[in-house]
Amino acid sequence: MKYPALLLTAALVLVPALHPAVPDKEKLKIEVARMEDAFCAMAQSKGILAAFVHFAAPDVAFIDTDPRKFRGLEAVRARIGPDQPGVTLTWSALFTDVSDDGTLGYNYGRYESRRAGQNGKVSVHTGWFLTIWKRQPDGSWKYVMDTGAPDQPAPLAAAKPA
Repeated sequence: MKYPALLLTAALVLVPALHPAVPDKEKLKIEVARMEDAFCAMAQSKGILAAFVHFAAPDVAFIDTDPRKFRGLEAVRARIGPDQPGVTLTWSALFTDVSDDGTLGYNYGRYESRRAGQNGKVSVHTGWFLTIWKRQPDGSWKYVMDTGAPDQPAPLAAAKPA
C-alpha cells in the first residue's frame, strides 16, 4: 500500500512542473514599458551610445545590409557610433505587449532626433521605432532588436486634370 502514496506524492510534485504558473502579462507589460522609458532616459543623461550598449542583449541584432552592423555589442557600437555634440535622440512607446510565456516583449512608438547644424539651425527628424525585448536568465530585460523607420515627406498632390 505504500506505492499509491508514493505515486500521489510524485504526482503532486510533477503536476506543477508540467503546468508552470501563467505569467502576469499586465505586470510584465509595465516592466517592458519601464525598460523603454529607462533606455530613453539614459540616452539623455549618459549619451546615446552608452544607453544602446547598456540595454543591449549579447545577441542583439539589427536589420542592416552591412554585416559589421548586424549582430552583437560590437554591432551596437558600429551602428550607433560615438556621441556627437548637439545630437539628441528621444522616443516614447505608444504600445507595449509581451508573449504569453513572458519571455519576449516589444514596444513601438515615435522617436525624434535633433542635430545642430553648422549654421546654428537645428534639423529635426521623426519616425517610428520598434524595440524587441527578451527576458534574460537573471530576470532582467534586454533588447534583442531595435529598428526605426523615418517619416517620409507627404507625397505631392496629383495634378488635377483641367
